[in-house]
Amino acid sequence: MLIKKEFLQVFRNSLLWKILILAPLAEFLLFPYTADYEIKNVKVVFVDHDRSTMTTDILSTFSASKYFINEGVVESRQEAEALMRADKVDFIVEFPADFEKSLVRQEPVKVHITANAINTVKAGLGSEYVQTVLGNYFMTMAASTPKVSPISAGTEDDSDDFSEVETASVSSLALQGGEGQDMQKMQLQLSERMQRAQREQEVMERQAEKAERAERAKQSAVATRAMNQQLAQLVTTNVYWFNEQMNYKNLIVPGLLIILVTLIGAYVTALNIVREKELGTIEQVNVTPIKKWQFLLGKMIPFLILGLVEFGAGLLIMNLLFGIHIQGSLLLVFGLTTVYLLVMLGLGFFISSMASNQLQAMFIVFFLFILFVMLSGILTPVEGMPQWASYLNYANPMSFFMSAMKTVILKGSTVDNIRTQFIVLAVMAVVLNAAALISYRETAK
Repeated sequence: MLIKKEFLQVFRNSLLWKILILAPLAEFLLFPYTADYEIKNVKVVFVDHDRSTMTTDILSTFSASKYFINEGVVESRQEAEALMRADKVDFIVEFPADFEKSLVRQEPVKVHITANAINTVKAGLGSEYVQTVLGNYFMTMAASTPKVSPISAGTEDDSDDFSEVETASVSSLALQGGEGQDMQKMQLQLSERMQRAQREQEVMERQAEKAERAERAKQSAVATRAMNQQLAQLVTTNVYWFNEQMNYKNLIVPGLLIILVTLIGAYVTALNIVREKELGTIEQVNVTPIKKWQFLLGKMIPFLILGLVEFGAGLLIMNLLFGIHIQGSLLLVFGLTTVYLLVMLGLGFFISSMASNQLQAMFIVFFLFILFVMLSGILTPVEGMPQWASYLNYANPMSFFMSAMKTVILKGSTVDNIRTQFIVLAVMAVVLNAAALISYRETAK
């Protein structure tokens, strides 16, 4: 009879069933499209002191990106800073003079990136986006730069020089073997030696010149290889397990579903019992032969069923609308949700027994709800929280439920993988419901 009474009371109260059905569904359908972890439409302005072909190409690369809005090029940094102070741009990218020449000469080059850090998330992710665009451009440039071989560039055919030296030596021997007077012979020999020395000097000069050209070509090839090595980046292949497309909705949607279950379990239950206190109907129940645990159980079962039904509807919407499929056992998901709902129902009953009116119950539930959400890991990773926050999380049932549900839905974990979370939630359910029963007995005296 108590269960039937509670169902009738829920559907007779127009405000209550709207809170149970319409409000959670509206949040569940709207929030995943607005809570986007990606940063888009980042406004960037450029200060180009180089005005080279390379900087023009980089500007075109930013214009082609879906994450950036190119606000153009300004003449000075002061003008760019004025735009940032007026909140018209989010980033300033400044290229120094001789930017392209310095890169070719293998000289250090600094690109100044200034971010508007009022929104730290946007500034951090936007800086990574800027560096990624610049890195991809230089990697593409390095891949298209022709590589010069030092061997082919510095090697030429020197057979003509050696043949000239050899011909001069043969001519000298021929003259030395000729006939004539001694003076004429000596003059001829001296003349031949001078010509041979001159030719040898010319050959040596040509060889030195060719050696110098070969050395310059070798140095140029080495510089080209060094530039290729400097511009080329380490190419890595990323494989994302359990969320291959890195879709933020795979985290947001299950988290929203957990938040809705929490609201149904704690918020609605607390308001329902306090409302009976204000109307005086709970006093009539206290004088009946119904035991206190029977009364709490009769209050708990309808909201447990409604919570599971709404959770199932949320899973259906998650599958059909957002394309998120449960990788683990559906029975395990509902079993874990049942235990978590018992925790929240016990918390709601305990708050309702302590509160004197609905306003007090609302403030208490709202305070605990904000703490649960902030520490659960849906907004920020739990691992990045300070040590004291991790200690507080041991008393946060939403944190354990969030961790278990993500692994079951996205990873396909089994009971063995979530045994710790399951046991902790079961202990919390027993403790909170026992505390609610004891508190209700004390207030009913």
